[in-house]
Amino acid sequence: MSRGPNDLSLAERLEYAIKQLDVWYRISIITVLIGAVALSGIISLSQFYFHEELNRHGHIQEIFDDGNRILAYIPLSEEVFSSEGIVTLFLTQQWLMIGNGVVIALFAFLFIWISYRGRAHTQEFESIERQFIRQSYLVNFETSIPEGDNKVEKILNQAIHVFPTLKEIQRKAKKKQAKIPYKIAQKVNGDVLDAVVSTSKGDFIVKFYDATVTSTDLRNLVTNLTKSRDRIFRVLCVAKDYDDELQSNKLIDFIDNLPKYFKLDLIFEEERGYSMLWID
Repeated sequence: MSRGPNDLSLAERLEYAIKQLDVWYRISIITVLIGAVALSGIISLSQFYFHEELNRHGHIQEIFDDGNRILAYIPLSEEVFSSEGIVTLFLTQQWLMIGNGVVIALFAFLFIWISYRGRAHTQEFESIERQFIRQSYLVNFETSIPEGDNKVEKILNQAIHVFPTLKEIQRKAKKKQAKIPYKIAQKVNGDVLDAVVSTSKGDFIVKFYDATVTSTDLRNLVTNLTKSRDRIFRVLCVAKDYDDELQSNKLIDFIDNLPKYFKLDLIFEEERGYSMLWID
């Protein structure tokens, strides 16, 4: 039985809203483009056929009378329509082309406005999502006892309460109450990744360290993952201890200077759970 937006958790509803907003402004942009092209085509064709009809029976000529510029229609044969009416139609056609330019300018403004507002709303929702993830991390990782058959399953079972993307993968699993499908011992440029979960946003990666983690370890990991050019959503580094540099005020500058395009979280593995060192 399918679930509607109101049946989802807060995190899932937020992600659902972001996706819907993204779809909305993309559809709006496509609609505006189609409308502008269609309108421009119709007016341009009208101009073409109008000129073709005029040239079939005569031509427009400028006549100067006492310094005044006058447009006159010179027929090729016996006059069927009055010259005055033809000139009026010609001027109307010119104003129609001016109107075409104005409409296209308005569509261009609407296109830019929708793009700007759509991106602004998306960024706002993403900011809210980041705040929610931070709060969820602290609540779920630091106040509950992980469950699972091994250390990978334990941390993934915690992570599904933080990241809606992982929850969606669990929901789509064929078996009832199925575990999240993941790959183990994946090698990337010399680094062995303990778990890799393929999601719609990219790979969700978990890396465990047995020894104390140093800044060099993290820099090497980030460099190897960046070189792989894989689409990565988030990387969780889990260790029992981190060196003094990573537990000092230098951590912020160190993380900011890492050449990464993905989120990197640093987690302490404790006897009965986890605690957070860094949430990206």
